[in-house]
Amino acid sequence: MSFSQLFSLGVLILDVGIVLVLIPRVVVQRRESAATLAWVLVILLVPLLGALLYAVLGVQRLHRRRTRRRRARQRLDAASAAIRGAIARFNLGAPGARLLALGRLARGFCVDPEETTAGNAVTVFHDGEAAFQALCAAIRTATRYVHLEYYIFQDDETGRLLLEVLTERARAGIEVRLLVDAVGAWGLPQSAVAPLIEAGGAFARFLPVAIFSRPFSLNLRNHRKIAVIDGEIAFTGGMNIGNEYRSRDPSIGHWRDTHAQVRGPAALRLQEIFAEDWHFATGENCLGERYWPRAMPEGEVLVEVIESGPDRTAETIYRRLFVAITRAEHRVWLTTPYFIPDRAILVALITAAQRGVDVRLLLPGWSDHRFVLFAGRAQYAPLLEAGVKIHEYGRGMLHAKTMVVDETWVTIGSANMDRRSFHLNWEANLIFLDAALNAAMAERFLHDLAHASPVASPYNPPPLQRLGESAAILLAPLLLPCRPETHGPPHDGSSQGPMGLSQFFGPQVVG
Repeated sequence: MSFSQLFSLGVLILDVGIVLVLIPRVVVQRRESAATLAWVLVILLVPLLGALLYAVLGVQRLHRRRTRRRRARQRLDAASAAIRGAIARFNLGAPGARLLALGRLARGFCVDPEETTAGNAVTVFHDGEAAFQALCAAIRTATRYVHLEYYIFQDDETGRLLLEVLTERARAGIEVRLLVDAVGAWGLPQSAVAPLIEAGGAFARFLPVAIFSRPFSLNLRNHRKIAVIDGEIAFTGGMNIGNEYRSRDPSIGHWRDTHAQVRGPAALRLQEIFAEDWHFATGENCLGERYWPRAMPEGEVLVEVIESGPDRTAETIYRRLFVAITRAEHRVWLTTPYFIPDRAILVALITAAQRGVDVRLLLPGWSDHRFVLFAGRAQYAPLLEAGVKIHEYGRGMLHAKTMVVDETWVTIGSANMDRRSFHLNWEANLIFLDAALNAAMAERFLHDLAHASPVASPYNPPPLQRLGESAAILLAPLLLPCRPETHGPPHDGSSQGPMGLSQFFGPQVVG
């Protein structure tokens, strides 16, 4: 037998072995049917490539990750219970006619009255520069501790400026902890945070990627953006740390995002989430009584802090969004930069429109992640046919993650309307029950529509673009973005059209 015959036989045996081993693994994981079918087809058609993709993108070790995070959570249970006790008098289960009435409304939207707190003051930022300046100002007022957690933390002017502020606070004796995702903040060198550490601050990376010891952690990322100062002030939303979020990256231009500052009991809930993530990453407990605020009530807004991640089976954010859409009576105005809904969310939006609900989607006309943009557009036709109004934002990059429902319910957070945020990322969102905040967010939505173009129905893109969109939605369950693109939107504000294959399949990071 010749060498070429032996080689071919070896490859055949290897291919058969890969198929026999991997396909049962994929099936027993009970993914969504589309994802399972996609993985099975890739492994059958190109076993070697399928095995490589599965090693990088698969979630085989999710059970081990879940076990490890559950153990971390169990170690913090006593402190968490104490925090819940401290804020219990501010939740919707507390006495009071107004709270009881709002409690009934909350239950209608599947909001947990025991997790929703009154007594919060909320400031919403739609401009990255204003949000960043407010964050720095709050950090400078810290008297006890500053805790920050970000998916992306760039080593640029913005990142270095924030590190300087943190270092100054650390030198002043304030406890400073900075947690970044190992993949999202891959470009942040250890040398950049060395002054902070030397000043007494602490720094950690969430789930570092080690090829041999942790080959599957690349697919499970911490997408949260949380800052907590003294347990009294907290920030969360869509903004990471980098020049682009302040509209200072000339390759991108204007960056439209939404971030929220909360004062009151909800800030302590965000501290609880940070403490759990920090404990998981470092083993250190920062959830003791000394991390509680001295005073909590600041305003009248009702806030529920919700979290989700691959270590949880409840998928809280996903379910809250689904219920809000299905229970809506008057309007659902959704803004999201990355739109790849699963079948349930898609049907919920369609049936809401068919019930007469005013369903509007504000989506990007240009995206820093073109694959996701095209996968989203592949869903336009059935939505438009059902009466959903779709608008594509044309003034730079749209990155806000918000939803306004009826006249009271609002959410702002880190979660995108896609499968990755729902099932693979660790996310954090705020749900507000407040008529004034709802009206202000609705007004901002209409303001953004002035910079957007409506998508005509029926949706009929050019053949090449249609092919790209079909390929994107077919491959969406498989592909993982890995790094950001460097080119910005068209200078004329127009939407992205057909692209080359290298642009379409190029690795990207969804923030």
